[in-house]
Amino acid sequence: MAADIGGDDPFRLLPDDLLRHVLSFLPNDDALQTCVLDTRWRDLWRRATSLDFTFYDGRSDIEKSRRFKQIVKLIICLRGNSPLVKCEMGSFGHEEDAEPLLAEYALTCQVEELIVISSNYPNPTRYDAPFISRHLKILEFCNVYLQGCSLDFSSCPVLEDLALEHCCIHAPSIVSKSLKRLWITGVCTFPLQFRISIVAPDLISLQLDRFSGLTPSLGHMPFLVSAYVGLLYGCQDFCTRKEQSCRDHECGCHAYPADQGLLLNRLTNVASLELIAMHKMFIYRWDLERGPIFGKLKTLLLNDWFTPIDLVCILRHSPILEVLTLLLDKTKNHLRATGSQKSIEQPFVCAHLKVVNIQCIKVDEAVRKILKILNTCGVFRDRISIKDTCFDSLSFSFQKHPHYTNCRSGCSSCHPIGVS
Repeated sequence: MAADIGGDDPFRLLPDDLLRHVLSFLPNDDALQTCVLDTRWRDLWRRATSLDFTFYDGRSDIEKSRRFKQIVKLIICLRGNSPLVKCEMGSFGHEEDAEPLLAEYALTCQVEELIVISSNYPNPTRYDAPFISRHLKILEFCNVYLQGCSLDFSSCPVLEDLALEHCCIHAPSIVSKSLKRLWITGVCTFPLQFRISIVAPDLISLQLDRFSGLTPSLGHMPFLVSAYVGLLYGCQDFCTRKEQSCRDHECGCHAYPADQGLLLNRLTNVASLELIAMHKMFIYRWDLERGPIFGKLKTLLLNDWFTPIDLVCILRHSPILEVLTLLLDKTKNHLRATGSQKSIEQPFVCAHLKVVNIQCIKVDEAVRKILKILNTCGVFRDRISIKDTCFDSLSFSFQKHPHYTNCRSGCSSCHPIGVS
């Protein structure tokens, strides 16, 4: 990139837009070095609206962290407060102050999308102060420790998308009046001593999946359209006795707020809902006893955590439900009848339910019981599709991209099967 033999800059005739395009392909530390060429390159670099400070080269972690800190300080010194659209950063643990420093700098540059990734396992970078920005729209944390008031976004009035992945969350609440979409996934860790609260009244989409600790409590979400909730390994809201009169004072069921329920009473406005759980998790079943009405629900997906009485309760309280998907894996263990048999057999009509998709390993007695329930509420066999499918009922989803497919060895291709 040096000048030619005649002393002329070989790039002088190229337009600025083309040179900015060239800069966009360079790693940030290489792009930074173009500043020594001349003032034009320096000005182009300063006006770049995207910064990416993640390293994937062969340096050791110590070398990466030192390099990261050096570049952060140099950027702040040379670039000034030129506006940013996107900034992605990744730290390497030995220079813990560099990542928060760069994040704070990005906010002063009115960044709209900020991605924070920490590679310092098992001691991730910690954030304990609130983010303040009138421009931040998208925020993603990965492998970071969030505590104190770090998840209070009251001072981010246009924040719409928040993603938390593989994070340790020890904050009392997630608060945002503007948030539209929230993803909590990748085995985030919640406290065991208290439930964090999610206060996001404008939320329209929620994914709460694969976390450890106590399930968060949900605030009022009147505009929520779609929700996916997965209560899987690590969730502490389970009861070994599966009953609300459990006398084991160490059992997680004693943290359940029996007076108001925990989740379903805050999901009653959704049009699309997916409820996934291991059978020992009690929250859905106990929430249903409080009779939530799903007045806007049109599509519903359940795996095999429910009992027949739970299914009847959901169908009764979902008056405009159109599509029902049931993922039935271990029906023998998970679909035992509880409650009043009279309540199960009492007829009612699901007037809008047009499609029922049942995915199961085989059609057994439990599946036949479900078919009988559907028949009782006016859903006949011609509306029901039954497929012998290899799937992981704890991972399948229409709303989120599956992390993996767990196909059992020796299986045949998925195909429709009959009922005998």
